[in-house]
Amino acid sequence: MMKFTDVSQLAFDLRTARNALQGIATFLAVAYLSYVLFTVFAGTSGIEPIEEIPSASPAGIETADNIKPDLLQIADWHLFGQALSHDDVNTGVAETQLQLKLLGVFLLSQASENAYAIIQAEDGQQKKYRPGDELPGGATLRSIEQMRVLLSHNNRQEFLALQRNSAGSSATTENPPL
Repeated sequence: MMKFTDVSQLAFDLRTARNALQGIATFLAVAYLSYVLFTVFAGTSGIEPIEEIPSASPAGIETADNIKPDLLQIADWHLFGQALSHDDVNTGVAETQLQLKLLGVFLLSQASENAYAIIQAEDGQQKKYRPGDELPGGATLRSIEQMRVLLSHNNRQEFLALQRNSAGSSATTENPPL
């Protein structure tokens, strides 16, 4: 059986070892910090700088260094899909008369659980809907397509098309209006 003096001596030895490790860690941290500060301010890191590789691209060809993004092209990316043209509309399904506005669709895959639509109600409230959800006005969202959503309203199938944005026309102008 261990005596109290043995336990006390063991606790003292553990405290002494912990203090010694803390002292060593502090010394190493100070030494490393001193080295880094010396190399930064003295400029003698011991590492040779990499020489700049001359550009091998012929004049007139854009490289990553001289490409300037055209921010007006963002409207052409169609991040939330494109509005339907009159040719794309399925003639068997009527456009809904509900005061709803389709703001965007997200089709992460063909599975309906990974698709949702952002629809704005007449009062301006925007909400995310999935197939099967009840919409304002009593309609039910049946499916989500790339350019529209199909609704079931009063036992009729209707669609709500993505609205054309006004930014698309200004993407081609040189100086957009301010």
